[in-house]
Amino acid sequence: MPEEYDRKILPEIVQDTVAISLGMTFKSFEMMKDPIGSITDVTGAVQALFTLPADVAGKGLQEKAQAVAANVLEKAAGLMEECKTAGQKFTDGK
Repeated sequence: MPEEYDRKILPEIVQDTVAISLGMTFKSFEMMKDPIGSITDVTGAVQALFTLPADVAGKGLQEKAQAVAANVLEKAAGLMEECKTAGQKFTDGK
């Protein structure tokens, strides 16, 4: 049973990894086309990572740290999905 499961999931993991890598490469080349605009986008994205929601503003340090961690995880998951989608355009031949 585990061997069958591994044979099915391993190609999917490799395919997703390749798609994410290609997507990140594509985004990097897109950023190199317009360096000034890219710097503005990156600084805005970094600032958004550490902006606390209004409902956490007056709470303790642990709640603030959890809010920042949740925000970072949410942004990272969105970035991975965006890169995977961009990379799948190359792997699917579209």
